[in-house]
This record gives sequence, structure tokens and C-alpha cells, in this order.
Amino acid sequence: MTSRPWANLLHIYQPPGQKKEITKKVAAESYWRIIDILKRHPETKINLNINASLTEQLPAAGLSKMIGEISALARRGQIEFTGSAKYHVILSLLPEEEIIRQIELNNQTNKKFFGKLWQPTGFFIPELCYSKKVARVVKKMGFKWIVLDEIAYNGKFNKAKFEKLYTIKNIGLPVFFRNTRISNLFFTAEAKTPADFFKIFKKDGRSENFLLTALDGENLGHHQKEMDKLYDDLLDTKKFEAITFSDLLKIYKTSEEVEPIPSSWSSREEDIKRKIYYPLWKNPKNEIHRLEWQLTNLAINLLDKKASDPGFNLARKKLDRALHSDQYWWASANPWWSVEIIINGAAMLADAAKSLKNISPPEREKIKNLYQKISDTAHEWQNTGRAQKIKESYLKGEPYERYFAGKIIK
Repeated sequence: MTSRPWANLLHIYQPPGQKKEITKKVAAESYWRIIDILKRHPETKINLNINASLTEQLPAAGLSKMIGEISALARRGQIEFTGSAKYHVILSLLPEEEIIRQIELNNQTNKKFFGKLWQPTGFFIPELCYSKKVARVVKKMGFKWIVLDEIAYNGKFNKAKFEKLYTIKNIGLPVFFRNTRISNLFFTAEAKTPADFFKIFKKDGRSENFLLTALDGENLGHHQKEMDKLYDDLLDTKKFEAITFSDLLKIYKTSEEVEPIPSSWSSREEDIKRKIYYPLWKNPKNEIHRLEWQLTNLAINLLDKKASDPGFNLARKKLDRALHSDQYWWASANPWWSVEIIINGAAMLADAAKSLKNISPPEREKIKNLYQKISDTAHEWQNTGRAQKIKESYLKGEPYERYFAGKIIK
């Protein structure tokens, strides 16, 4: 097996308000390991997406040195940054003004910490939740490419090619499709050694010339304890030339226009068929999701109408943080479930809206009622076992086990 280009995007993020001890734990198990691996392999390049929500948490958690180490790797050309949304919001589900704001906030904060080194070329859409609306904004803001899951190619797996450049029709934005099967090996227990990896790699048979992957950096050591070592060992084999996605733009000789399907990196083919494009964040059959988005849209609409309100600036800052994706993800029960995170997310949204001074009693009552309905429904799902049943049903359709923070999800 000869050396072939491997473009790998690692995405690292912690939600706003994350506990310092958790950030430190994840840093010790994953972020520092990634840095050490790159330093041990000076020829290796990656694309790194670090949402600014995490960047500004690092000094607060006593991890200022990490910013310096990431900067050093960027200076040496081993890390190429990507743009994103500061608080890891699901861009496709928000108005264009909110999309632009989150991207600008991400740039402003990361520029503050990384200075001139912060020059993102490509763009990481949180959870790879694609829509053409987002693609237009990303193109307009000057980004040169995006990465999507391969299911976005036409709603099916095993159809996208990895040795050609695709551009989005009528937008002209280059798009790379990740190899889902190989990317997900770092999220499962299927491959623990290079021999395991290459056995599956060969069976997959689609990346003999170019390997394109995108995954959570936390998978390397935090969610899966062996995966940081596997990544390190794979680089040791010298069977890959680790490059950036921007490098691929210079290598590819052929191109094709494509109209990607709305989807995420968690999408299943049956989701696309049912036109449920973002089931982990907005499933029309999920009552909690419906309530969460009613509260989300209410908060956004209230702020849109009250820019002159004395409490607007505070409310705006709170809403930026409150739009983070975690509350919806953990309400999906597919298989992610946390009553605490659901209620905390609803509280953040309600608090943002209520920080406005000039809202009517009926508006305040509506905010209060939506928050209470979300809380009551989450507790009901937990206490009746409904959430567990949804989780078990979802996991029956999964081809492999899921892990989070080193533990198997059941």
C-alpha cells in the first residue's frame, strides 16, 4: 500500500458555560494528545476547527499554554484553521442575520487569541448541517471551501467520489465530501490497531487514492480511549501524506457541479427520504424539539423587534450563547439524552429574552410557559422511560456502538 494524500479535519468545541474541570479533562485526554502527535510528526498537516466558544474557555481553565502550542503549529504550517460559528449553532435552522453574526463572532474572538495566524480558508459548518442558505453566506463571506458528509452528495452513501473537486451549483463554492465510514472508525471500537484500520479501509475500497475525513477531535482519546494512539500509529506507518483540504484544491484535476442535499454528519438515508434533514436537532416528531424551537424563535423575534430596548445589549450577548446546539442534540434521544442540558438550554434562552426591559406581560408569560413545558416534558420522558425506549429503538438501527466520554451509550 503506497502513500496517498489524507486530508483530515479535526473539530474541537466545548459549549458555553462548560465546567472548567470538564474542559481540563478533555484537554488532557484529547487536545494535548493531538498537539503532541503533531509535534511528533512535523510533516503532518491538519485542518483544525476550534470554535471560539472553546478558545475563550482555555485561559479561564488554566490552559493558556495550549493557545501558544496551537499557534506554534499553525506558524509551522501544520495547522490550517477553518471558520465556523462561535457557539456551535445549527446555522441552517437560523435566519441569515444570525448566521452572519455567529461567523463574525467566531472570527473576532479567534483573531483576538491567534492574531495574524487566524486566517481561515475553509469553513466548518457545525455538525455538517448543510443548507444552500448557509453555503451562500459562507461564499459571500470569503471562505474558499466547505466539507460535508458524503450523504449530502445525493442522499445516499457510497456515491460521492474522493478524487475529484465538486463545486456547488449556482454558488461556485468548492465542497469536499468526507468518507463517512472511515471518519466514523474514530468514533467506534471497530479498529484499535493499524491492522484493524487497514482491513476496513481496504474493504471500503473508495479511498485508495485520496482519503478525506472529518471528525470530532474529542474522539481522539476522550470519547474513545484508544483512538489517539490509533491516529498516532497510522501516521507512523508512513502510508499517508497528511495534507490540508486547501492542498487538495491544488491537486485535483477534474471537477463537477453538484447540488448537495440538506443533511448532517449524523444523517441516515431513511432520514433524507422522510425529509427530516436534521433529526438530532429538529425532528418534527419530537415534542421537545418543537417546544425548544418555539422558544428559540420567540427569543430571536423579540430581539429583532427591540434593538432600542435598554436591555438589548445584555440580551443579545446572552442569546448568542443560548443558541448553542447541545440543548437540541441532547433532547433527540438518538441516542443522546440529558434532562439537565435540555433544561439548562431552555433556561438560557428564556433568560436572554427576559433580559429585555420592554416586553409585555403576555410575552413574559409565553416565555415562562414554554420554558416550563420543556422542563415538564423532559422530566416526563425521563420518568416514564420514553427517552430510553427512543434511545434503544435508535441504537437497533446503528451498525456500531456509540461512545461518549469513554463510555458506551446504551
